[in-house]
Amino acid sequence: MADVPSHAFASDNAAPAHPKVIDAIVAANDGAVASYGNDDATQRAAEAVRTVFDSPDAEVLFALTGTAANIIALAAAVRPWQEILCSDIAHSLVDEAGGPVRLSSAPVTPLPSDNGLIDPALLDAAVARRGPVHHSQPRIVSITQSTENGRVWTPQAIKDFIGHAHDLDLLVHVDGSRIANAIAALDISAPDAIADADIVTVGGTKNGMLMGDAILVRRPELFDGIHFVQKQIGQLASKQRFVAAQFEAILGDGLWLQTAAHANRMATRLSAGLQALGLPMAAPTEANEIFVDLDPAAYAAVSAEYSVHRPDPLLPTVRFVCSWATTEAEVDGVLALLAPFAT
Repeated sequence: MADVPSHAFASDNAAPAHPKVIDAIVAANDGAVASYGNDDATQRAAEAVRTVFDSPDAEVLFALTGTAANIIALAAAVRPWQEILCSDIAHSLVDEAGGPVRLSSAPVTPLPSDNGLIDPALLDAAVARRGPVHHSQPRIVSITQSTENGRVWTPQAIKDFIGHAHDLDLLVHVDGSRIANAIAALDISAPDAIADADIVTVGGTKNGMLMGDAILVRRPELFDGIHFVQKQIGQLASKQRFVAAQFEAILGDGLWLQTAAHANRMATRLSAGLQALGLPMAAPTEANEIFVDLDPAAYAAVSAEYSVHRPDPLLPTVRFVCSWATTEAEVDGVLALLAPFAT
């Protein structure tokens, strides 16, 4: 057994940066340029994001992390007496240490979901408390594409959900930390993956970049002050060209979808192998995350070789995440370890 478990399946955050991304950073490191995003690389990267999502009038901001991107998007949408809605497993609710609440002073309220997919009808009940001064006023709903449990919103489902939210005068944020995986899994266009969302955080860190996510502000007039929020939380990088250059590298030739498609294929291979062993899947595998229930002995065997994540330590569910760098040999290594526990 390895002395230190491999991090091949711990998270797509654990994967190395893609060589083309490193090359882009090196190429950007050429002389002095204007700081704080006032450079040609940032302008080109922003235009690339707008083009990919067919949003010519959008503003594009950059952040160093996905958490920061979500906080910027949500905090700019609400006032302290308003409310942020999301799924019961949303990253903004569970894994951002209360950042959206601290920066916006608005509560984040979970809605029941099917592995992150929310029934649009639940929005009706959520907005029913609008009006009386005693209650927080729902203002924006955040959904994740693909979800934290690896589900994908189909084009029709996300279109219907966002349309209903808009009918209820709610803004919609799409947390797209793994949006490339959803686009690749569904074989759809980027605009179809976000429908008529008002603001989108576009993942880069999980998809081959060294660091950085983008914020696509499709209706800037509804997010007044967003640039100040970005600055206040330390996300207006003085050397922003190095984040922007990475987005140029992954978007320019479709690299972001190539890397996502590879991660998805590895996840499909692992999921199929686990099911062939008779191990119970805790959620459908639709993108690059796999959730399987393992008994203590099986978990001990696999975690001795590979770092994996247990979302809830009281439950048997174990998460594997495949990345652009995951290999077939690593997938097959997991399956070999778990073969003795086949049912």
